Amino acid sequence: MNNTFSLYRLQQLDSQRIERLKRIKQIDQIIASDKAVLKAKSVVQKADDALTSNNNELENVRLKVEEKTLKLKLTQAKLFGGKINAPKELQDLQAESEALRRTIKSLEDEQMVLLEANDVCQDVKKDAEAGLQQLLNKKASENSLLLGEREKLKMQLPKINSQRESLKSQLDEKLLNEYDALFKSKGRVAVAEIFDGSCKACGVELSPTDIQQAANPNVLMKCKSCGRILYKI
Repeated sequence: MNNTFSLYRLQQLDSQRIERLKRIKQIDQIIASDKAVLKAKSVVQKADDALTSNNNELENVRLKVEEKTLKLKLTQAKLFGGKINAPKELQDLQAESEALRRTIKSLEDEQMVLLEANDVCQDVKKDAEAGLQQLLNKKASENSLLLGEREKLKMQLPKINSQRESLKSQLDEKLLNEYDALFKSKGRVAVAEIFDGSCKACGVELSPTDIQQAANPNVLMKCKSCGRILYKI
C-alpha cells in the first residue's frame, strides 16, 4: 500500500469537504442576511407585537368590566333586597350604583376603541405577512441558482465522507495523527507535490535523492524546508 498516495488522496478529499461546507455556509448566510427580507420580517414582528399588546389591553378591560358588573349586581341586590332601610345607606348604594354604571360605560367605550384597533392591527399584520411572503417568493426565485448549488454540494458530501473514512481505515493511526497535525498547521497542505524538481508548497529545490525517495511507496519523505510530506506524481 502506498501511504503517501493515500495521504495525498485523503488531503484532496479533506479539502473538497471543507470547501463544500464553507460554500454551503456562505450560501446560507447570503440568503439569511438579505436586508430586504430582514426588514420585512421586522415589519411583521412589529405588527405582531402591536396586536399582542392590544389584545392584552383588551383582556384587561374585559376583566375590569366583569369585575365592575359583578360589583354592580351585588350593590343592586343590597339596594333592592329589602334588608337595608336607612335612607343614608340607601343613598350611598344608589350613588355607588350610578358610579359603577358610569365606570362600566367608560370601560365599554374603551373596549369598543380597542376592538376597532384590534381589527386594524390584524389587517396591518396580515398585510405585513403577505408582503413578506411575496418577497420570500421573489427571493426564492432569485436565489434558485444558489439553492441549487447548495443542494448539489450537500449531495456530494456523503460520497466524499465515505471515501475519507475508507481511506482512513487503511492508514496507521500514528500516520493519521501526523497528517492531521500537518494539515492543520500547514494551511491544509500536509502533502506537497513535487513539481519541476521542487516542493510545490514552499518552492525549495529538492535533491535527486529526495525525489527518488519520495517516489518510493515504502518511504515517507518530508521536505527539509517546510516539513510537509512529499508526493511524487
